[in-house]
Amino acid sequence: MAERRDDHLVGITVIWVGLLAFIAWGYVFQTPPGGPYTDFMRKAFAVLLAVVVPSVSALILVSWVLVLRQRRR
Repeated sequence: MAERRDDHLVGITVIWVGLLAFIAWGYVFQTPPGGPYTDFMRKAFAVLLAVVVPSVSALILVSWVLVLRQRRR
């Protein structure tokens, strides 16, 4: 059962890293802002990413720490 959870955590980690790479790729090659609305949406998206990315990354990190500690026992 523990190996199954580890595989699930590995899958989630791989998906998260792929999603971050996809978002970074899209953000780097986005079209230039077209006006105040576009500029606002870009800034709102950047703020959202600044909150969501560290939060989910911390959650995944804590999950890995817990799994690795349980393996030692």
